[in-house]
Amino acid sequence: MYVLTETLQTAHPVIPFVTEEIYGYIPGAEGLLAGRTAPPTAGATDAEAEATIERLITAVQALRNWRDSAEVKASAILPGRLEADGYDGAAPHLARLARIEFPLGSSPAGEEPATTVAIPGGAVAIMPSPDLDLGAAERKREAKRAQLGVDIERTEGKLANAGFVAKAPAEVVQAERDKLAQLKAELEAL
Repeated sequence: MYVLTETLQTAHPVIPFVTEEIYGYIPGAEGLLAGRTAPPTAGATDAEAEATIERLITAVQALRNWRDSAEVKASAILPGRLEADGYDGAAPHLARLARIEFPLGSSPAGEEPATTVAIPGGAVAIMPSPDLDLGAAERKREAKRAQLGVDIERTEGKLANAGFVAKAPAEVVQAERDKLAQLKAELEAL
């Protein structure tokens, strides 16, 4: 009965209606076969494989976060050099998932990376590419700072106007003060 139950549970994802019907005729069977959980098998997990996958996931997340912050187009495949240990079999997966191209050989000795992204076990050196503009994110931050400066100046001008403060309802004046505090906080965060 034990072997039949385990076989039914193994076959259940493929032929669920048949396995449920047969399971219903097994003496002592309770509930549905779909609700039954198999006991964990000793030694069924591979600690080394799990560590490799965890390291790969963390590395892909770090590279994708960097791509987002550097505003690299999603379609761009950047040239890079893997300078990390522990990615022997996972390097092709890392390259595909992070949209980085690792050449078969090493990069020429004179070629300096445009930037380096830290990953578990080392780093990935991102080589210069037409798709990579490291100044784009900084220019965007500068434009945002400039816009916040204009907004702060305008709001401070309103609040410095004695006529506005005296004639406007108290909630409108308080809303302007709150807006000024929020704008200054945003500018500080940049």
